[in-house]
Amino acid sequence: MRIILMNVLLLMCTYALCGQTLADTIQIKRGYGVSFYQKNRKLSPKALLGITYSNLEAYKEMQIAKRNSDASGVISFIGGFLIGWPIGTALSGGEPEWKLAGIGAALIAITIPMTTAYRKHTIKAVHIYNDGLKEIGYNQTELKLNLVSNGIGIKMTF
Repeated sequence: MRIILMNVLLLMCTYALCGQTLADTIQIKRGYGVSFYQKNRKLSPKALLGITYSNLEAYKEMQIAKRNSDASGVISFIGGFLIGWPIGTALSGGEPEWKLAGIGAALIAITIPMTTAYRKHTIKAVHIYNDGLKEIGYNQTELKLNLVSNGIGIKMTF
């Protein structure tokens, strides 16, 4: 029994445990827009807000970004509706109110700076979050049998 216990303890000491790995970082992929991925899963602004909660500075940046994203989404939806209504009226043979389409286009133009601010703050939050992660990898541990005052002991350095 004693030998089994010693072997188990030896295995536990030599096994490298990692709390956070490179898979915990958030990747930024640029294309037509900017997308954020963690563990090959695309992240929404709400998910990013939840992930960055553990890092206060990144969380504050992400809160600003989320507010911009939410406001941009609401305003662009209203703008799209105001553009689509006259187009639908025109297609159905009615008299379209093109002023509504102009107001909708103006609303969509207003969302461009909000989208840019969202992107800027989210990228900053992701960089802060990734920099805050401890770079933990497989630490090299070394076990040595040494003579100690009581007899033979195991010395573990890492």
